[in-house]
Amino acid sequence: MLDLKVINGTLVIPGTGMVRAGVGCKDGKIVLIADEAVLPDAASTVDAAGKYVIPGVIDPHCHLGIYTGDFAYETEHETRAALAGGVTTVGVFMGGGESYLGQLPGVIDSINAKSSTDIFLHLAMFTPQQLDEIPQYVNDFGVLDFKFYMAGVRGVFPNVSDAHILDGLRRMGSISDKLTGCVHCEDQSIVDMGFDALACEYGESGGGDLCEWAKAGPYEAEELAVIRACYLARITGTKLYIVHMSSEPGIIAAAEHRPDNLFVETTSPYLSLTKNDPAGLMAKMLPPIKDECDREALWEGVIEDVVDSFGTDNTPLTAKIKAAEAGMLGALAGYPVIQTHLPVLLHEGVNTRGIPLETIVEKACANPAKIFELYPQKGTIAVGSDADLVVVDLDKERVVKAEEFYSFADFSLWEGRKLRGWPVVTIKGGVVAVEDNQIKVEPGIGKYLPRSI
Repeated sequence: MLDLKVINGTLVIPGTGMVRAGVGCKDGKIVLIADEAVLPDAASTVDAAGKYVIPGVIDPHCHLGIYTGDFAYETEHETRAALAGGVTTVGVFMGGGESYLGQLPGVIDSINAKSSTDIFLHLAMFTPQQLDEIPQYVNDFGVLDFKFYMAGVRGVFPNVSDAHILDGLRRMGSISDKLTGCVHCEDQSIVDMGFDALACEYGESGGGDLCEWAKAGPYEAEELAVIRACYLARITGTKLYIVHMSSEPGIIAAAEHRPDNLFVETTSPYLSLTKNDPAGLMAKMLPPIKDECDREALWEGVIEDVVDSFGTDNTPLTAKIKAAEAGMLGALAGYPVIQTHLPVLLHEGVNTRGIPLETIVEKACANPAKIFELYPQKGTIAVGSDADLVVVDLDKERVVKAEEFYSFADFSLWEGRKLRGWPVVTIKGGVVAVEDNQIKVEPGIGKYLPRSI
C-alpha cells in the first residue's frame, strides 16, 4: 500500500512538460507515476482535479538570524512560512568573519530540530582563513557553495577584492566542478558614490523614499560587477552564480558576456515591484528595487533564459526593527517574502504576462536543484525523487494579509493586494504538510541536506 497518492491533477515535470497522471509516494519518495486506474491503494489521497501538481519549490536564497540573532527561532518560523507558500527546500546563506567550523554543528542541529523544510547552506567567504577551510566545509559538512560580496552591506558585511574572489574560485575549482561560487554583483566604489550623495543630500533628516533609495544602487554598479563576474567565471572555469540580479543593464551584461559556467538568479520582489511601489520604504533592499523597465527586462531575461533561477533574498524582520519611519537612510534593508514567492511568480508570470507554467517550474524547481547539486533528489517529479509536491490552483485569488502568514515578521510588501495563483496543498516527504494555508505538521519535518562531490 502507498502512503499517499495524488490523483486527477496535471503534473508539470521539468524537461517533459504537462502530463496527466497520478503520483504514488511511499517512505518519503515518489515510487510510481501512472494512470490513476493502476495506482495501488493509499493510506491518504489528494484529489488535484482541475489543478496542477509541481515539484516542491526551491528557494536558493534566504537569510536567517541576521536581525534577531536567533537562528533557531527564525528557522522555525520562516520555514513554516515557506512550506505554506509551496517552498519545500531552502538555501540559507551564513556570513561573518569568523571560522564556520565551530558554528556549523549547532546550526545543523537547529535545522534538524526546528525546520519544516529541507535546508542546504552557502557560506560567505570574507577571510583567508575561511578560504583555507573550504576543504573541511566540503568534506565534513557537505557545503558546496561559497559567497563573495563585491559590494558589502554597511554595518553588516564588508566587500572583498576581486583577488580574493579569484583565489577562492581557483581553490574551489581544484576540489570539484560541483562547487559553486555565489557573487553579489555591485561595484563597491560606485555604490559608495551613490550612497554618499544621498547621505550628503539628506543627512540626518530622516527623509527620502524608496524612489530616492534606488540611487544608492546605480545601474553602473551592477553592470560593471556582472562583467567582472563573467570574466572571473571564464578564466577559472568554476561554476559561478550571480545572486539577486536587479537591473536591465545587469541582465544585458550577463547576456552579452556570460560563459557557460555562469548562472543568473533574480528574485520575486524584483519581478513584481518598482521603486514607486506603495509599500514604500518597507521594500528597502540591497540592491535597491528599481524602475518598471528593469522589472520588465528581468521578465524578458526569464523568457530568453538569461535568468536561470528564482530566489527571494528573504531577510525577515518586524516592522519595528525595519524602522521605515527612520527614513531612507535609517530604515533597514530586508523583508519577509518567502510565503508569497510562488504566488507572486504565478500572479506576475503566468497570469499577468502569460509566461508558461513550465518555465516558472523550471526556474523555481529544477534549475536551482541542478545548480546546487540536489537534482534529481529535488526539483522534479520522478520515481526515486523526494516526495515533495505542490498542488497549484492558478485561478485561486487571495488578498494578502500578513496576519494570516506564518513568518514571525508582521508585514507583507503585498499587504491588501489580490494575487491570483496559489498553492493549495503542500506535500513534504510524502506527507500532506499544508492544506488551504493550514499547517498540519510539527517543526522538525525538514532536515539538513549535506551534499557530496
